[in-house]
Order: sequence, then structure tokens, then C-alpha cells
Amino acid sequence: MKRALGVLASCARLICPACRRGRMFRSLFTMNVRCPVCGVIFERDAGEVTGGIAINTIVTALLTISGATLAFFTDIPLLPLLAGLMIVSVLFPLWFYRYARALWTGILYLTGSMFED
Repeated sequence: MKRALGVLASCARLICPACRRGRMFRSLFTMNVRCPVCGVIFERDAGEVTGGIAINTIVTALLTISGATLAFFTDIPLLPLLAGLMIVSVLFPLWFYRYARALWTGILYLTGSMFED
């Protein structure tokens, strides 16, 4: 459990889960193919990116649904609430993209799907 939490914590900092030193991203939306320090391949197959997309979609949906429930429990006017939720549902996934991909990479590492070539 301690190892899993350490791996996920390093992924939350966008650092390689294998060596915990290399950066996972070279720019805002571009993930490195390999860790610049240890050489581990972050995603071996093209379809592995869908896990990060699923994490991003689920977290965004939960955030939006949680915000929408405010309409039932507060006196916030509906139109400003919906406008705010629309803005959050567009901007949040853009910000969270790197973290979702990194989290998925950590899950792949923990399940043994990542290794040096």
C-alpha cells in the first residue's frame, strides 16, 4: 500500500513512477514517450491513452454533478450556476488532462504494464 501511494504521489507531481525523478511531460499537452532519466516507456500501446481520458471524464462529470446539486440546496440563481458549471466543465478537463494521464500511467506501472524496452 505504501508503494502504491508513493507511485501515485509521484504521478500527481507529474514525475516518472519508476525512478521518481524524470518528468513525464515535455510541454503542456505533450507527454514524453520515455522517461528522460530511466528510459521507461510511459505508454507502450496507442490505446492506453483512453484510461487517462476516462479518468478525466469521470472526475469532470463528478465535479459538474456536485456543482449542479447546489441548485437544490442553495439560493444561487439557476442561470449563473449553469453558466459557471459550463465554464468549469470546459476549463477543468483542460487543466486536469496532464494529471489524469499521469495517474493512468501510475496505474499502468503498478499493474506491471510499464517496463524498459
